[in-house]
Amino acid sequence: MNKKRLIMTALCMLLAAAVIFAGGSQSAGQAAGTAQSAAGFGPDMLLLPSVQNMGDRFPGSWDNYGFLLRYVLFSRLLRLDADLNPVYGDLAQSWTVAPDGMTYTFTLKNNIKWHDGVPFTADDVAFSLKTAMKSPQVNAVIKSAINCIKGAIAFAADSTKTAANDIEGIKVNGNVITITMDQPSGTFLLSMAQFNIFPRHKIEGLDPININATTFYDWPIGTGPYRIKEFVPNDYALLEVFDDYFGPKPQIKQIKVTQMTENDFATRALANDIDYFQTNSLDIAQAALKNPNYRAFYTDIYFVRYFQWNSYGVQKNGIDPLKDIRVRRALIQAIDIPAIIDSLMPGQATPINTKVPSSFDYANNNVYQLDYNPTKAKQLLTEAGFDFNTTIKLACYYGDQGSADFMDAVVHYLGQIGVKAEWKLLTGDLTSQIWTNPDYNLLYAGLSAMAPEEAYNPFYSKTVATSVSANVFPANYTGMDSLLEQLWVTVDQAKRRQILMDLQKVETDEMLWQLPMFALRNIQVFNTARVNLPPELVLSNEWSNYERYFEKWTLNPGR
Repeated sequence: MNKKRLIMTALCMLLAAAVIFAGGSQSAGQAAGTAQSAAGFGPDMLLLPSVQNMGDRFPGSWDNYGFLLRYVLFSRLLRLDADLNPVYGDLAQSWTVAPDGMTYTFTLKNNIKWHDGVPFTADDVAFSLKTAMKSPQVNAVIKSAINCIKGAIAFAADSTKTAANDIEGIKVNGNVITITMDQPSGTFLLSMAQFNIFPRHKIEGLDPININATTFYDWPIGTGPYRIKEFVPNDYALLEVFDDYFGPKPQIKQIKVTQMTENDFATRALANDIDYFQTNSLDIAQAALKNPNYRAFYTDIYFVRYFQWNSYGVQKNGIDPLKDIRVRRALIQAIDIPAIIDSLMPGQATPINTKVPSSFDYANNNVYQLDYNPTKAKQLLTEAGFDFNTTIKLACYYGDQGSADFMDAVVHYLGQIGVKAEWKLLTGDLTSQIWTNPDYNLLYAGLSAMAPEEAYNPFYSKTVATSVSANVFPANYTGMDSLLEQLWVTVDQAKRRQILMDLQKVETDEMLWQLPMFALRNIQVFNTARVNLPPELVLSNEWSNYERYFEKWTLNPGR
């Protein structure tokens, strides 16, 4: 990823993304005794929103791995830079990778403690990895990387073994942990910079199948710079600096995470009652900016919007007006995406030709160009023998006004070339409506990805054959299989880049199962009257564990 595109203005270099969310539980007596003490804020308290419901326990930290709460509570072996490269040590003092990508050796830092004072050891890392092998509640990219460890697949399938048992691919010797692979993984180091390490003495004996619902999340502990001080379910969580943290101590003494929805962000900002939030809604950001204390900044992340093709027709009726790829291309080229962006998402979105954001250095621009061209669109439809009496059924599961306006604009542009179209909002059981009994020809959808594998793995023929996507995607297509299999085991970044370029060529020349529309930049809003951040910070993907230099953040007193 090109670092230059992350530096939007000189001030952007003074800002780092930080959004956190929490959940958890404590006794009613504890809650009653702490509710009043955390009300309001002081000069040393950073005010942040939750982005998940804080119910009886904290939300999971393996299926969702980023955001500031997890960043400051837990540690990982490695940490990402602003370009999302795993180049910094976190728990690891140093590490080596064998030239063939089959062996990783991590030497861990000394004198690390868990928040309860228990010494951290390399065995905690091994136990976390083995527990994750057994757990389905792990991010797909991280899970795939961990499953490449020698013996992981068999270990996960063996119901007689627990994380207390040894596994061939993980060896611990003092503060050194050596990991041997069954096959190379192009995302292993990335995953080790995202995978939060848990304490063995807290998770041993818990059910890995449903780890998110276990007692660990009642009051999770880590080795990060902050620990939990107070928690009131459905209200707030209060974090305080962990005095025994192994790294530089933060200057901000406390962080208060308040229960709220995204719709509350603007109201809180107008009251100066929030120091930072991130959103993909331009309307919410603009509403918050009515308070002159706040500034908004755009960050390129892997977040794309597209129309998903239902190849089996509405409710699987076997009538597919979009079967010919020329029809699918025509529908994209009939829509003036740049004009819609200028009207609805100025500065936030950019058109794309593939499922890779065009700002990424591995975006392939040497593919079929899906630029706005209504004349070409009509020509393609005619060549494909499209029946203009057919009504294309569109669906959308985003309930915001911006998405509704986008769908209205799409229907309008299709009508301009003689294509009848209508759209509806999906509510309720989305899994059934999207995959099981799809009542649409095209579904407006989105993807946020840690790595490009998340964008392209769903096209792998064995994935299609064994998942609900078989109700939507064409069966028995193997055009991407070889490239994906190469990508999974390629460690060399230059070779990975070429494979990704080739995948995009196949995507546009042969498939176009998901019609690319645009990439959305994440909007990050700061109360710059209160929050000071050091100049070495570069705004990056808040959904990742990148280096935020959080120990250098300060707050302006009295604001």
